[in-house]
Parts: sequence; structure tokens; C-alpha cells
Amino acid sequence: MEPDPRRHFVLATLCVVAIFNMVDRQIITIVLDPIKAEFGASDTAMGLLTGMIFAAFYATAAFPIARWADGGSRKTVLAACLGFWSLMTTLGGIAQSFMQLAITRVGVAIGEAGAAPTSQSMLSDLYPLSSRATVLATLSAFSSFGIGLGVILGGWLSDTFTWRTAFFIVGAPGLLLAVFVYLRLPEPRRGAADGLVDDRQTPRMRQTFAHLMKIPTYRHVVTTAAFVALCGYGQLMWGPTFFRRVHDMTGTEAGAGFGLATMAALMLGNLTAGFISDWAGKKDIRWYMRIAAIGPALGFPFGMLFVFASSTPVALASSFLFQFFITFHVPPCYAIAQTLSPLRMRTMAMVIIGLFQSLIGIGLAPILIGAVNDFLEPRFGLEAVRYSLGLVMVGAVIAACFALRASFTISSDHAQHQNSAPQASSVDLRG
Repeated sequence: MEPDPRRHFVLATLCVVAIFNMVDRQIITIVLDPIKAEFGASDTAMGLLTGMIFAAFYATAAFPIARWADGGSRKTVLAACLGFWSLMTTLGGIAQSFMQLAITRVGVAIGEAGAAPTSQSMLSDLYPLSSRATVLATLSAFSSFGIGLGVILGGWLSDTFTWRTAFFIVGAPGLLLAVFVYLRLPEPRRGAADGLVDDRQTPRMRQTFAHLMKIPTYRHVVTTAAFVALCGYGQLMWGPTFFRRVHDMTGTEAGAGFGLATMAALMLGNLTAGFISDWAGKKDIRWYMRIAAIGPALGFPFGMLFVFASSTPVALASSFLFQFFITFHVPPCYAIAQTLSPLRMRTMAMVIIGLFQSLIGIGLAPILIGAVNDFLEPRFGLEAVRYSLGLVMVGAVIAACFALRASFTISSDHAQHQNSAPQASSVDLRG
């Protein structure tokens, strides 16, 4: 079966979309203090703005968008989502109150809810299991580039101009990219890379959720991703503020130092884990989830060193190593989730993972850190953020345990999935 000749173009385009996705999401983390000062908000309120408010609407919107993507044109879904969140980011630059800014961030959350799951579903129809982790790692690596770029741009733009200017500059170009995606991105044929026939109707959301949650490995993948999100997103959301408060860095310094370390760590972590997972997984599929367990386990001690190091260079180096290792779970977990999912459930499978990542990582972690900061500030002052970040690092240990558990169930779950999936014979699946 010939591979789709357009697949590399699709991958490249989706990687650019992923950069825009994470820049628009992450930029607010470097300007928390300027926004807090202008609107007179507390750390708890800022944690709500970047966390639970964002996560609640992200998770709510993700399910109908995923069903739309699983049943219709995924490129249309992606273009619509990209255009909407870019518009909302731009409008955030003219917000005149905390509430108005919160409304624009709700819009960003709704738009971004459909981006990653839709992209991952499209790529899984273009690349087989033997290279799927590497391809999804490439997509995640460019998302990571967007995370770092958002922090770097946000820090420099807010120091040079204002935080409002930063929102304008990163939001507006996404509107043009949305038009390009709609006009030029092809729609992959479902199941082509796996030699499967798409002969089933799109199931209801309740049926999809029930089916996926009956798969033990998938349940462990969801739990692994959720607990890595607790420590990972907690550090991403509060890391720049941590360096500004504890290590007395300017916005530009924190954006450059933390942003570059984050960008390098997440990109290298994704690509390394993707390559190792596909290489080892070809010999024994259990290695996918073993890799997913090893990473967070190695990342935990570096996370604690990042939090409590007195030296700024040591903290930055530890931050890099922490993020590098915890990212190891992403390519194998996403690849296995896509592989074990029926064709018309692939977008929803990623949305469910994203739901738990959002609620625990984007939702719980920032507000938990913000609330602990407010509680401990009378005693520890600016140092309070050390202890709140240290608290969420335990998520890496819990995630490693669930990933290891998945390595014991993945062989049987994969065999059962292959036996139940409709196979293609001589049908041309290239589209």
C-alpha cells in the first residue's frame, strides 16, 4: 500500500498550527504580574484565569468539536477553531477589566479545544503504528516550540511595549493561517495508514466514552497523562513567575531563560521519546508504555531540584531536565491511544485525554499553586511559590506508576483491537 504523498505537507502545516496554538495559550503566563497589577487581582484569581476558567470551557467545548471532527471534515474544524482562538487572543489586548479578559480567554479555550485532537487524528490516518509515535512526537515538539516562543515573545513584548501589544501581535497572524488551512489542507482518508476500512457510523459520545474506558491500557494512558499534567502544566503556568519572584529576573530574562529551557527540553524530549518508542516498540509493543513510565520517574528528582535550588543557573538546568524527562510520556501515550481507538473515535479518544489533562493540569494545578501561594505568603513571602510548585511535583511519580501498569495490559488490548477492526483488502485507501 503506497503512502499518501501529501502526508508530509499535512504534517508540516499541522506543526505550524501547533506553534500558533501554544503561543496564544502560553503568552499569558509571562504577563501574569502586569495583568495582576493593572486589574488589582490576587494570585488565586490569576490562577483561575489561566487554569480552571480556561480548562472548564476547553473541556466543555472539546466534546462537540470532537464529534464534529470524527463525523465530518477535520480540516474545516481545524480552520474554524484556529480562526476563532486567534480572534479571541487579539481581542484580549483591548480588555478593560478582569472580567472582559476572562471572556476572551474563554474564547481562546473554546477554539483551542479542537486543535490538537483533530491534528492527531489526521496524522494517525497518514502514518502507521511503526512511525506514529515519532510523527506525533514531531507535532508535540512544535507545540513545545510554541510554548517557549510564547514565553519569550511575551516577556520581550511586555517589557518593550505592553502586555496588550503582545496579545495583538501573536493573535492576528492566526487569522491568515486559518484561511490557508481551509483552502489548502487535504483531508486524509480514515484508516488509510492501518489498512482499515471506515465502514462504521460515528458513534454517540456516550458510546465512545463507554467503549474506550473498557480498554484497560487506555484508562492507564489517560491517568498517566493527567498526573503528568499536574506537575507539567503547573510548572509551565507558574515557572516564569517563579523566576521573576524567587530569582529576581525581569520579564525579558525570565521569558528568555525559562522559555528557551522549556522549548529545548520539550522539543528534545518529544523527539527522543518518539524515536525510542518506535524503535523499541517494533520489537515489543510493551516498550511504548515502559518509556512512558521511565520518563516521569527520572523527571521527579530534577523537578524538586528546580524548586529548591538557590542558584539561578542550577534552577534553569534542573527545569530543563525535569521537562525533558516528563515529556517522555507524550509520544507513546498518544500513539497507543490512537492505535487502540476505532477510526471514528480517534479524535474523541484524544479529547478524553485532553479533558483530564485540562481539568487536572490546566484547571487544578494553576489555581492550587495560586491558592497555596496566597496561604503561605504571610510566612514565606515571595518564596511561597517554591512550596506550591514542590507540592505538584508528586504528580510525576503517580504518572510513572500508571504508565508501568499499562505496560502489562497493552499486548492483550492491542491484539483484541486488531481482531475486531475491519481490514482493507484491495481497496485504494490513499484518497
